[in-house]
Amino acid sequence: MLKAIIFDMDGVIVDSEPVHMRAFEVLLKSLGKKFDKQYYYQFIGSTTDYMWDKVIEDYKLNFSKDMLMDMSNTIVRQLNGKKGYPIMPFVAELIIKLHGAGIKLAVASSSGMERIEATLNDMGVSDCFDTLVSGMDVKNPKPAPDTFTVAAKKLGVEPSECIVIEDSFKGIVAAKNANMTCVMYESDNGLPKPDQKLADFVVQSYEDLDEKFFQMVYAHTHGEA
Repeated sequence: MLKAIIFDMDGVIVDSEPVHMRAFEVLLKSLGKKFDKQYYYQFIGSTTDYMWDKVIEDYKLNFSKDMLMDMSNTIVRQLNGKKGYPIMPFVAELIIKLHGAGIKLAVASSSGMERIEATLNDMGVSDCFDTLVSGMDVKNPKPAPDTFTVAAKKLGVEPSECIVIEDSFKGIVAAKNANMTCVMYESDNGLPKPDQKLADFVVQSYEDLDEKFFQMVYAHTHGEA
């Protein structure tokens, strides 16, 4: 029986990845380093801790991880202005509908907890979520299952009773490693998309989705349909 839905955040709730990539490009160029899209793509779905550790090593930078994070965050704020990250169309409406239907909800993101909380507050949907999990606070980040299994434990449900909504390769693999049904959200933001076959179901829009849709997906993947 479906009891919980777990949302990734970047690329699922907010369209932040293009902003992050642009900030990464601006930062590297300010340091006199060459930007390569293919190099950046490996970090989609990863924690910022992992990304900056690898960037420091690969580019032989004389900056601490915290310094690079602060520099990048400053650039992101400049790029976003007062509007913040673009919100995926109809996702707030979906969150409110699922909460109203009594489905337990969580965000399990590779982003830091401060940014997760700020994003949900800005959207006005914080009260809809039963728990939040940051991949920076678990032992093994995505594609390991920890971020999602911790979310399930906090929700008081079994992994097999959850659906995950993800957009990245690492996130989808993490969901499947956690023994959870995975719905892939495929946005039109120009970034590389994982193979659709990795997920149990694929959607390109949240419009008209509701609790009944996810119950149908769950029943189909669990042989209950």
